[in-house]
Amino acid sequence: MAKSAAAVLLDVLVAHGVEYLFGIPGDSIDPLMEPLRRDRRLTFVQVRHEEAGAFMASAVGKKTGGLGVAVGTAGPGAIHLLNGLYDAKMDHAPVLALTGQVSTDYLGTDYFQEVDLLQLFANVAVYNHQITDPNQMAIMADNACRAALAKRGVAHLNLPFDALSGHVEEPLHHYGVRAAQPAAIETIPTDDVLERAAELIDRAERPVLFCGRGARGSRPAVVDLAERIQAPIVHTLPGKGIVPDDHPLVLGGLGLLGAKPAHSAMEQCDLCLMVGTSYPYLQFLPKSAKLLQIDWEVSQVGKRVQVDLGLVGHAGPTLGALSDRVRTRHDPSTFVSNLQHARRQWLKWVDGLSRDEKAPINPQRVVNVLSGLVDPDANIAVDVGNSLVWMARGFHMQDQGWLVSAWLGSMGFGLPAALAARLVDPHRQSVAVVGDGGFAMLMADFVTAVKYQLPVKIIVLDNGRLAMIKFEQEVEGYPEFGTHLTNPDFAAYAEAAGGRGIRVQEPDDLEAALKQALDDPRPVVVDVLCDPNERPLPPRITLNQAKGYATALFRETFGL
Repeated sequence: MAKSAAAVLLDVLVAHGVEYLFGIPGDSIDPLMEPLRRDRRLTFVQVRHEEAGAFMASAVGKKTGGLGVAVGTAGPGAIHLLNGLYDAKMDHAPVLALTGQVSTDYLGTDYFQEVDLLQLFANVAVYNHQITDPNQMAIMADNACRAALAKRGVAHLNLPFDALSGHVEEPLHHYGVRAAQPAAIETIPTDDVLERAAELIDRAERPVLFCGRGARGSRPAVVDLAERIQAPIVHTLPGKGIVPDDHPLVLGGLGLLGAKPAHSAMEQCDLCLMVGTSYPYLQFLPKSAKLLQIDWEVSQVGKRVQVDLGLVGHAGPTLGALSDRVRTRHDPSTFVSNLQHARRQWLKWVDGLSRDEKAPINPQRVVNVLSGLVDPDANIAVDVGNSLVWMARGFHMQDQGWLVSAWLGSMGFGLPAALAARLVDPHRQSVAVVGDGGFAMLMADFVTAVKYQLPVKIIVLDNGRLAMIKFEQEVEGYPEFGTHLTNPDFAAYAEAAGGRGIRVQEPDDLEAALKQALDDPRPVVVDVLCDPNERPLPPRITLNQAKGYATALFRETFGL
């Protein structure tokens, strides 16, 4: 029996393990909507903005390693996907974008909603093609899925109306579509490279492990090697939680959002083993230490900075092979002991800030209280802005999932990511911590949580500012400008949308409000009125930053 090309596309998606498609229907993709309506193997999640759908697909890719799928109609629907797709590209999440298009006989005629989507998606996609004949669907859809998964990036299929609605003559198996993904093959470097790396590690007196996203899922191997060689563990922003924050060797994150002990470790170490990261902020990397880098993709090794030894392989097995070869150190060195003391002092300082009892509420207090209340295996989605600074420093990770827009750094990510996490992981809490600016960008999709009965908890740090931008302006010596926000009552909005809203204005009410939200079976927005003047100070403040900030405050005070 002949199938439509759209139905064949769904067969291919199922074969690649897809469960959800995120998007908004539209005329050019209506031939896809009808077989999707009847297909019980897949779930279409209607969002209120295609950008949210693309963020959700990106979050699925980040969370599961499987394929996230976003759908947009011709023209504006497809264009709206781009921001979320760039998030997937830059954070190496496998995503398939399906976009509608006018019929092939109208291409090139400036037809209604005709946009050159292949050109538009050229920079974001590792696979970027348009189907012109229904019989191409099976092989091109399969190639798109394979490319996204193998290259951990975005694949794009442009689907003209007539090709999508046409019928397929060739049987699906003719194209060799895989019925299931084979087990991943994890690679390790050659023996001579491993021996050389072990020799360098054994010679080092002050080694440090620096772990990024590529080390996720390799916690036992990271901990085993770190404990064998008594090496402190520093992480990138997306690498937070690879090892729990309470492990005695964990020092925290690196960079402007990081922790002071992590910076000290990088300044003092004589060997840094970079695991699953091609960290771009070179000013924070060691200046004179030996650099070793582990990455499964050879193009990432030495990409940013020259390394003394590159180890091409997956993090877990490569670290395991190194553990078998290095000398075991039984006692921590003075280097490690001093850094552990510095870590305790840093945490004491951060904890002190979080106990501020003034109103408006200190946002670090919100993070501290939340950290003690959420389930140890909850999924935590964090938006971009000061909310990310406070969470990166003050949230104590155990076994929680950690979802951020890391290298794109896009506001609006938090709410869609929490929705996606709840869909793919329905038995775990899903909590988003967002600023008022980021939440407002896609707050319409709180209705999506209500529609699909997804009990996500959205904690809004509501300070009436684009607060990170305010601080950035002031550090440069500029008075604050263009950062004031006129906000609605976000709790009242949540109630109007059909969920629950809780507004918190006093510090003493905070813990009870967060407990109520976490215990509520409905989607909840907790609108916490926070201090807009709580500054996200970097771990180390330069003289120029201090001068710029003082200059800005002077100008603001006197209206200059």
